[in-house]
Amino acid sequence: MPLSATSTLPDIFLSYNREDQAVARRFAEAFEREGFTVWWDATLRSGEAYDEVTETALRTAKAVVVLWSKKSVVSRWVRAEATLADRNKTLVPAMIEPCERPIMFELTQTADLSHWKGDADDRAWLAYLADVRRFVESDRVPARSAQTGEAAARSMTRSTPREQALSIAVLPFTNMSSDPEQEYFSDGLSEELLNHLAQLKGLQVAGRTSSFYFKGKHEDLRIIGGKLGVNHLLEGSVRKAGNRLRITAQLIDAAKGTHLWSQTYDRTLDDVFAIQEGIARAVAEALSLTLGVGRTVSVAGGTSHVAAYEKYLYARGLYHQMGRTELRRAISTYREAVSLDPGFARAWSGLHTALEATLFIIPENSAAARREMIEAGAQVMALAPDAWWAQDMRAAQLRLQRRWSEAESAARSALVSAPASEIDPLVTYSTFLITVGRIDEAIEYAERARNVDPLSLRVSRTLQVLLTVAGRLDEAQAEYERSKELAGSRIVAEYLALLRLWRRKDVSPAAVEAQFRTFLRHDELAMALNRSLVETLEDPAAARATIRAALVDPANQDPTRTIHIATCADHYGDKDLALAALHRSVPDPNWANIGLIWFPFESGLRTDPRFKQMLRDLGLADYWRQSGKWGDFVQPLGEHDFQVIR
Repeated sequence: MPLSATSTLPDIFLSYNREDQAVARRFAEAFEREGFTVWWDATLRSGEAYDEVTETALRTAKAVVVLWSKKSVVSRWVRAEATLADRNKTLVPAMIEPCERPIMFELTQTADLSHWKGDADDRAWLAYLADVRRFVESDRVPARSAQTGEAAARSMTRSTPREQALSIAVLPFTNMSSDPEQEYFSDGLSEELLNHLAQLKGLQVAGRTSSFYFKGKHEDLRIIGGKLGVNHLLEGSVRKAGNRLRITAQLIDAAKGTHLWSQTYDRTLDDVFAIQEGIARAVAEALSLTLGVGRTVSVAGGTSHVAAYEKYLYARGLYHQMGRTELRRAISTYREAVSLDPGFARAWSGLHTALEATLFIIPENSAAARREMIEAGAQVMALAPDAWWAQDMRAAQLRLQRRWSEAESAARSALVSAPASEIDPLVTYSTFLITVGRIDEAIEYAERARNVDPLSLRVSRTLQVLLTVAGRLDEAQAEYERSKELAGSRIVAEYLALLRLWRRKDVSPAAVEAQFRTFLRHDELAMALNRSLVETLEDPAAARATIRAALVDPANQDPTRTIHIATCADHYGDKDLALAALHRSVPDPNWANIGLIWFPFESGLRTDPRFKQMLRDLGLADYWRQSGKWGDFVQPLGEHDFQVIR
């Protein structure tokens, strides 16, 4: 149903000539399938004042879609509506047949959809849809956080549900069957439900990692709701008997722990994916009525191959643990998935993402990983080039190629197109921002990701890096403490904790050694340097000799190890050695974590001309100059130069 003119303020105002009403209806229905609320004059109720209602909707809509045609370009109503929208900066026009637009709108970017007949996968339509979504969601970009110290630490507990907004977490459905293999079906159903609910306009959905954290646990639902920061929970069970399935879903008020809605679905086990998709759609539609939120849309890029989908789910779970062993198994399992279904675009995307992670976690395999990433990326772009996750992947590719402006554009495109429940585009964009030195902005997006998925160690680790780089050490430590209950590899978290202790002057040598030994227990790189350093922590001369030897060791020539050598050399006051280690990384095309160059070095390294030259060699100086978006630690100096300010 189109939005009534007298109900909630619309996302989109649709302006058109009455003779184009059939085309307008096609646009309105397509926007509504994407979860937007649409006002067009077909929604007027009998007795409503046309001028008053129309003007109110026009002025309050977040995007005004003007459909230019031979009739509408001469309509004074349409021209007036377009003029007001242009003045309010809400105009997003489209051409529905070849025509000459009014002269004042010739310079306004206008999508050519004269060929479009309603195909949801049409590339021109998807590009236009992304533009409209950008207008509608532009007011959701976060303001700069003013949280510091104790206030930030309190916010990290996620102890209260998101205020005002309707929010939900999909808990993993319980497999009640005797066959443990059916676990994949129940997990897949939970995933499908999450994807469908994420398309409901006005409903915030907790991320998968956080929701699945409670799998197999039996905590009070009210506690789960508080930890996830949501006011509703969806739980359920799957029971298989012979060829029949019984699926039960229940909606819970997270604050009270009471049931709001429940439904049982009986199915014959014929097509697993049809059952998952059908049940998910039915539940989403039921919840859209129960909670009063918009419609769902289908999710592209999937597969109809049962075994491939099972492997995809398993690989995703392994990837989020981010350990060396888990990443290797995730990559192997993703390969099996795409082998079973070469057209499974989401699995190709997952493979690319997992391979990218190995550039930092398993750097000795970086050359082979880069070759395979090229193949996986090509498959994604051939199968689903317009999907948000394809743009997210492309942003990572461009960042590795140091094409900074293009990487930023792709990351922003993924960010505005992805469902609000997805953390990947938020993490990707924050990673880009730290790379170009825009740390404060990066923290904002990492905090948004934490709000979506508060139990994701991947997100927490990103935020710990950013807060440490920003010098907000108390907040970083509070996030580190919060992360101790999260599942996954802890090498980065424990190393950052060590760096923060090194920065403090009031810490006992015993505390530093204790943290170093904790780091060693999680050190999956197993560098000989670390085993030697722990024995010479209070002997700077011996430590520097050990670090100097490590830099020339052929086993330590990848960027992950050289950045570690640089931070150790910096701590022991050897600026030249630290710069030499950093310089080894600059020409390496596998340096996936360039943002680590902004670590808070102690030796005065950043003020050295050699550090400034590294920034030029990385292409960052050109990016800052051309974009005008200077990093937090640099500022322009005249027309052709810049300076590092802290």
